[in-house]
Amino acid sequence: MLTLLLMMLCTITNTYSESNPDPVNVQQTLTGYQQLLTFTVNRQGWMAIIPLDYYLATLNQKAEKPARVMPSETIMGAGVKNVDQLGAFLLQHNHHIGREDAHKLANLYMEESTYEGVNPDVAFTQMCLETGFLRFDGDVDKGQYNYCGLGVIGKGEKGLSFRNSREGVRAHIQHLKAYASTQELKNELVDKRFYFVKRGSAQGICDLTGKWASDKHYDKKIRSLLNRLGQTN
Repeated sequence: MLTLLLMMLCTITNTYSESNPDPVNVQQTLTGYQQLLTFTVNRQGWMAIIPLDYYLATLNQKAEKPARVMPSETIMGAGVKNVDQLGAFLLQHNHHIGREDAHKLANLYMEESTYEGVNPDVAFTQMCLETGFLRFDGDVDKGQYNYCGLGVIGKGEKGLSFRNSREGVRAHIQHLKAYASTQELKNELVDKRFYFVKRGSAQGICDLTGKWASDKHYDKKIRSLLNRLGQTN
């Protein structure tokens, strides 16, 4: 550390001496328990005493971390997480998914959500809840590309099926937009249950309980996942 301070002082000396060629003396002294570095600029006739412990405290001081921005519970709007963070969140809870597949699905959700103005954080965590982080251990099979339980009413009912991941994600986003907004869709309609929804009747995740699902804890489950997503770096 002493060497570092000497280098700093030498830098000051060199900078100063470019226009002021007079010599600068640097010496180390001990005063009680406090170690001091002093340097004198002869031309100006002044001496500055620099306490070493002051600089040690400054250099060792940890930078304050910025406050973490948590995902919003509002269905329409921008998210706070990027594609890599969404993919990482999925992988954290299902290690059997390939990194490439997780990133691909996260990217689809980001693209489709952003295009329709839907919050991708909400849509992605709802997908994680509905599919068990893509384990598909409920009524819906993996090959249906139904990421949000569209058309599932229990008792073994499989619900809707879609041609591929893109179409399945798009249907999910369109159904969320049906609940949260009265705006027109930008993409061609693929959600066959779109017109069964009362438009604009669910602004946030708390409004989905009893509408999207009968589970009285539905919003709390999504909120818990949103909070976990908020901790993902």
